[in-house]
Amino acid sequence: SDGSVIVVSFSGVPVAVVSFTSIGVAVVPFSDGSVAVVSFSGVPVAVVSFTGVAVAVVSFAGIVVGVVSFIGVPVVTV
Repeated sequence: SDGSVIVVSFSGVPVAVVSFTSIGVAVVPFSDGSVAVVSFSGVPVAVVSFTGVAVAVVSFAGIVVGVVSFIGVPVVTV
């Protein structure tokens, strides 16, 4: 909810941008057409899906902390 932006990439190619707006909701369009809706409830937590598979869990505590992987390979750049 602080305006932070996360760029989700796969094999180094950006495929989505997660923008946490002031209302704390983000719609993430992926290059393959899949989407993920990020909403805040209590502690901000984002669950990003890539072709239906959950691949990211991003928590916010003042600053952005990203722990994201896809088949064991990091795919998010904060």
